[in-house]
Amino acid sequence: MDFSSKEERTFKFFLLSRASRSVALIFVTLSLPLYLFALHYNIISIGIIYFVIMVFNAGLSVLLGALGDRVGYKKSLIIGEIFPLVALILLASSINFFVIVIAATIGGIAGVAGGMRGTFSPGSTALIVSNWKDNKERVKKLAATTYVGSAFAIFGSLMLYFKSFFANSVGVINSFRILFGLSAAMVLISLLALIFVSEVKRPKKTTRIMKKESIRYSLKVIIANSFNGFGLGVALPLLPLWFELRFNTGSGVIGIMYTVSYAATALAAFVASKRAYSSKFSTLVTASYTRTLLGVMLLAIAFSPLFIIASVFFTFRSFIAGFGSPSRSAVNMTGVNSQDYGTASSFIGLANRLSQTSSGLSGYLMDVSLPFPVIIGGVLQFIGGFVYFKVLSSKKVISGKGTKI
Repeated sequence: MDFSSKEERTFKFFLLSRASRSVALIFVTLSLPLYLFALHYNIISIGIIYFVIMVFNAGLSVLLGALGDRVGYKKSLIIGEIFPLVALILLASSINFFVIVIAATIGGIAGVAGGMRGTFSPGSTALIVSNWKDNKERVKKLAATTYVGSAFAIFGSLMLYFKSFFANSVGVINSFRILFGLSAAMVLISLLALIFVSEVKRPKKTTRIMKKESIRYSLKVIIANSFNGFGLGVALPLLPLWFELRFNTGSGVIGIMYTVSYAATALAAFVASKRAYSSKFSTLVTASYTRTLLGVMLLAIAFSPLFIIASVFFTFRSFIAGFGSPSRSAVNMTGVNSQDYGTASSFIGLANRLSQTSSGLSGYLMDVSLPFPVIIGGVLQFIGGFVYFKVLSSKKVISGKGTKI
């Protein structure tokens, strides 16, 4: 590892970008379903809004990834940051229904409100994989990105907690809008930090889309991720609202629960970064079986009789997610050609986001029976872990430095 390289020296600016972005995106992801509910939209309508958001975000992800392969991932990351910046400015400035929907859609302000929600955006994984060729070094950098983003996600969830104090003086709706404005400032910091990030020279793109080996491997990853993505879409995007309705808790209590869970994610990612140098564990095994455990934790949450019990399971689930995510990110790119990292990661992300359009069902299922979406999500993610291992272990894949996954 060359600590004197520009990529290594400027990695701190990348981490600053992910940290500030995480604060903003975590707050808005947690608060959006609560904000819409406070504006008196029913849960079925909220689910439909989330479906529209997911579809647009999926298309944008592919475009930005393909652009990164041609002009560089740093540039695509900067362009991608403009969308949530504009979206948050719109959310802070208007309560008009159509403005809110447009803002949430173009900003991709929806999805899983986990500790890694604001950390990774189209091109971020590709940038790391491109800059560092060794698989273990990739896992370390991905883990560092995860634990920095997750640690700063704590501030995003604390914003939700302190929103209740603002609400006492300016009202519930205006308290959300003030904090949307603060979130916009954090995204602006993220955008400016990206300007100082260095990137290795990209290999010239020789294909219109991707090389055949990249397509074959990406399809395997997409198949492996399909169960998990559908399950996440059903269970997690509306989970803050689910906790509020299921246990009759306020936004402040939910904010504290997510704060603790993000600390657990950050701790787990830190542990994962240290474990990256160990040859005793298979990266694929870690990626697969942590995913299976995530499904088990969702089922435990769904059947929990008390909020405190559900929050303990949720925190443990966040720890598992933080530990397994860097390994999954590395495995997803292991069989992809270096000139296709952006397009491949975007197509994989597209499949994940399209499968997560199942969030449109979440509101309907919650209306039928509150536990349904979390139970279904847990079962699908449990199955998804085994599918992930089966599909990607059918053929041994070797990384650039000869490290087996």
